[in-house]
Amino acid sequence: MTTFISPGSIIPGLALDLSLIKVDPPKPLDKVILPLDKNGKFIEVKVDKNVFYYKAFWKEKEILISRFDLDINRSLRTLANKTVQLISEPSQNASILTIIPQNTLLEVIQNTNPLTENVGYVKVKYNDSEGWVKRSSLSDDEYDIRYDKKNLQELVLPYAFFVKDDNLATEFKIIGKGFVVTECKVGELDCSATYRMGESSFGIPEEAVYFDLTVSDGKQYVCEMRRIDFVGELQRVIDEYITENELDPFINCHLREGEKEEEESSEEGS
Repeated sequence: MTTFISPGSIIPGLALDLSLIKVDPPKPLDKVILPLDKNGKFIEVKVDKNVFYYKAFWKEKEILISRFDLDINRSLRTLANKTVQLISEPSQNASILTIIPQNTLLEVIQNTNPLTENVGYVKVKYNDSEGWVKRSSLSDDEYDIRYDKKNLQELVLPYAFFVKDDNLATEFKIIGKGFVVTECKVGELDCSATYRMGESSFGIPEEAVYFDLTVSDGKQYVCEMRRIDFVGELQRVIDEYITENELDPFINCHLREGEKEEEESSEEGS
């Protein structure tokens, strides 16, 4: 089966002897072909305790790669009821197997092009049928289609979020309209915050918001929240796991770089 390496992957490609591929290693968007065993299953190799990699052919070399680095680790949703056809093969001349309803979550089994290119076809399973759908008929992520292609400001506008970073004992409330921060605390100390938009520093590249925190003792922190962190919580509201008053998305906070260096210097000097 054909798939591709996802952007934002760790990509620890391994040779068959389990050594890291250090020269010209696999890269995001590289094409890989996964062989199947006689039962139609991917061939897995144990590389560590409870860790298994798939055998794969990449640039005509046989390697081992984690499924979490591949597009087939993704799920996407159908966008529009009338145009989402499950077809027999990845071709314009293929026969139609069935129509898939809008907003249906589907796991990626195989894809003809990298998912980020939004072209070609994706193989999926719907009910008891396997077939292909046009990539352009699917969302960009697994979340409800009402969030598809909306920017971060649009997504958060009607909501308030209570966020917490346990490692730094940081917590505050974010008013979606304007990303206003209130009730800001780092430990027992009050803090103030300003925000700026940017791109995520980890995971799949995506829109992110950064909050620059200034604490009453003068220390400064940076907290990052990605689009996926907000949307994941909004999906939990739709699925009725939480209410709108319990929105608590993941947040990643750390000391500003300059302050980290000063702290490390003082620790070395003591």
